[in-house]
Formats: sequence, structure tokens, C-alpha cells
Amino acid sequence: MGQYIVFDGMDGSGKGTQMKLLQERFGATAVFTREPGGTPFAEEIRRVVRDNPLAATSTGLNNFLLFWAAREELQQNLVAPALQAERHVFSDRGDSSTYAFQLWGEQHRELLGLFKLLRYFVFEKSRERRAPDLYIIFDLHPRIARERVMADSAREQNHFDMRDLEYYQRVREGFHSFASQWPAVFLDATRPPAEVHQDVLDLLASRGIVP
Repeated sequence: MGQYIVFDGMDGSGKGTQMKLLQERFGATAVFTREPGGTPFAEEIRRVVRDNPLAATSTGLNNFLLFWAAREELQQNLVAPALQAERHVFSDRGDSSTYAFQLWGEQHRELLGLFKLLRYFVFEKSRERRAPDLYIIFDLHPRIARERVMADSAREQNHFDMRDLEYYQRVREGFHSFASQWPAVFLDATRPPAEVHQDVLDLLASRGIVP
């Protein structure tokens, strides 16, 4: 059976680097995707909700629903078919990001009930789908995360990046809150990428995903 693994964490945590290293190992035998995005329609939603500066002036509820719309599209047209074909799926971000960034970082905890309801409909209501089997969260101090983001000249910053340190602190708290309810493992992302990647491989080996 294919497993569904989400890589997540604050921007600057190096999760994208870990995804690339893993993709080099698996090649085309596994499916690698991202949220929001991953299919042509979901990528269009990504441009609206993440990359368009107008999203910063929209309501929290509107952005929240757009993230879930992109997630529904991804599940229906990429993730579920891959898992049914017994292929592993690795996603750069998932609903854990919606929880940490919007409910905690942007302080919209009034959406928690709706979060759980949409999670049920998108992941669990259909017999052809399932929620992620594991969330690997790359953890580091909020100050380090923000410094890395601000110093990355190659990165095209968006409205989520341009936040104060308190926002980053709330996001980290959000990831820990998420992990208290759903299956998640934290890895220390302050170390060199090679060391972190060995932890990733060890964790995946313990689940029978890599030899």
C-alpha cells in the first residue's frame, strides 16, 4: 500500500530541500506534489491565494476556503489515484500548514470547527481517499526561520513571509497543537541538511517506505 506523507514546517525550515533530496532517491516511482498546487487547477488557485498580493487584503475565511478548494482538487485528481495505484505520495505542505498558519499564525481559531469538518469531507468521507499517514514537521526557532526567509535573496517573498516574529512564534505553536491531534514527528531543522535527511530516511525506513 502506498503511504501519504506530508513535509511541513515554517518557511526557512529546509523542507523543500528535503523533498528534493528524497525525489532524487525515488525518481518517478513515487509522487511528489505541493500544497496549494499540484494539478493545473490547483496551481491556479495557488496563484490567487498565495502569490497574489491582493490575498493579503481578503478575509481569513475567504483565504481559508481557497486553500481547501485547492486541497480538494489535489486529492481528487492526484493523491487519491496515486494511492489507489499503490504509489507513495509526498507533499510539500498539507492541511497542517492551514492549521498552523491561518488558525494560529493569523489568529483565526474560530475556524477550527470548520477545519475539522472540511478535513472530514476532503480526506475521510470518500472510501477512495484517506488522510495523510504521517506529517514530518521540520522544526526550528521562529527567529531563525524568519532570519532565513529574510536573507534568502533567491526566494520570491509573499504576504505570508512579511510578518513579525510574533507571527512566526504563533505558527510554531500551531504546528505543535496540530501534532497533538494528528500523527506527526518533529525533526530538528537547525542542523545541516545531510544530517536532517538521514533522519528522514531513518523515519521512512521504520515505516517500510525505504529499505
